[in-house]
Amino acid sequence: MLADGEQKPQDGSSFGHLRAGRARAAVRGVIWAGLNGFAPAVVAAGVFTLTSRYLTPAEYGLVMLAASISFFASAIAPAGFGDALIQRQDVAKRHVDAVFWLCIGTALAIYGGLLLLTPLLAKFLGQAGLLTLIPVVGLRVIFDQAAIVPGSLLARSMSFDKIALRTTVASLVSAAVCVPLLLMGYGVWALALSFVAGSIATFLASFLSVTWRPALSFSLKSLREVARYGAFASGTRTVQLLNVDQLLIGWLMGTAPLGIFGFARRIYQILNDLIAGALRAVSFTMLSSLQTEHEKLKETYLFATFASSAFSFPVFVGLALIAGDLVPLVFGSHWAEAVPALQAFCAIGLLSCIGVLQSSLITSQGKVGWWMSYQAAQQILSAVVVLALFRFGITTVVVAMAVKTLLAWPVSVGLTLRILRLGAFAYARQFVAPTVASLLMVAGVLAVRYTMPETHSVVNLAVEVLTGAVVYVAVLLAMVGRRLLRMRDLIMKRGAVPS
Repeated sequence: MLADGEQKPQDGSSFGHLRAGRARAAVRGVIWAGLNGFAPAVVAAGVFTLTSRYLTPAEYGLVMLAASISFFASAIAPAGFGDALIQRQDVAKRHVDAVFWLCIGTALAIYGGLLLLTPLLAKFLGQAGLLTLIPVVGLRVIFDQAAIVPGSLLARSMSFDKIALRTTVASLVSAAVCVPLLLMGYGVWALALSFVAGSIATFLASFLSVTWRPALSFSLKSLREVARYGAFASGTRTVQLLNVDQLLIGWLMGTAPLGIFGFARRIYQILNDLIAGALRAVSFTMLSSLQTEHEKLKETYLFATFASSAFSFPVFVGLALIAGDLVPLVFGSHWAEAVPALQAFCAIGLLSCIGVLQSSLITSQGKVGWWMSYQAAQQILSAVVVLALFRFGITTVVVAMAVKTLLAWPVSVGLTLRILRLGAFAYARQFVAPTVASLLMVAGVLAVRYTMPETHSVVNLAVEVLTGAVVYVAVLLAMVGRRLLRMRDLIMKRGAVPS
């Protein structure tokens, strides 16, 4: 007999949403994703640090250009049909099989087209190294698409422990490929091959974690039943994966500025994955299951928004504050020019975790077409920024992108408030304590910096980080201690927890 809230096995004909114990499942999912996401983030940070010391900005930029082209090509893949499997109330095996074969067939066609276009792209961009890099890095297209369906089944059943384990395995495999090759002097190939190895590992871990296996059949009728949501979700992913900014920077400014841009963005992404990765893994599934329960939806969203800002604000504000000392010390002096770009990405990071929740809310409630349009507008604005300002240098471009992101954010806030039927003040109240605590943290760090005698740079950094952490936690406890205790009780499963 199935326990309360447990689903039928995934090899049956039903793939229903979890109904009982959803809050506990979500909290466990966040904890699993957070704890297991910590290991991949640490591994990624270590590999990235080592890679940055071995590669110059131009070399790093060349690999990023090849990766951007492969992402651009894969952007037309129907990966959003995986989200359709998560969001749809009733899903049968015929839907799952149809989406899997759609993803596989499209991926093979995309990779074939990429191979044909590689010589033209290398000549147009003036980068002969792309001739060999693109066919290798482009293999990610096939394995990423093959992992869509099993990954969606894991998310639909809220098997977040398996999703987290998949991420950990992929990061370890990627590191196991990259580090030895880097130490043996293979340079850009170490980084390129690690991308592919991580993608293969993600597919295998996802596929082996579900009992479903694809049948050798394809139902066009089943595909049509998930087509509307899948098409809009795929369109959104297309927009997000285009990386128009990176392609334009590589084309107009060269691989060295692209390397600086990619370096700063990579640090931001590692931190964002560590903080927002747990939310991204859980929020869409959880909010999809609450489509018909408005009060629970609103309560869950506001709770997650507060928790997200409480964790993300001090990290990105603190990084911007110490970046000037941290980057040369950890990554080498040849990356000092990337400090202003990194600080600009930190400004974007203040909204990144909140943006993950907004995306999950808007798309889970069926507004996927609106979100696709919003993301398309963001990409167009990014392209305009690069085209207008590339002559003024990479720092100016990234700062302008940060300003653009901050100015556009209220648009998504407006739809969020409309869906939740919530006032702006009630929403803004979630950010008051994290904002005040972050500002006082900055004041405390600056006070220590200008009063502490000069010692070793590592000691100075350690004291500043410790001071900032103590000030932030103390202020947050003083302002919202009861709410933090509620978070603790939910995590520890004390008291009543709504399903």
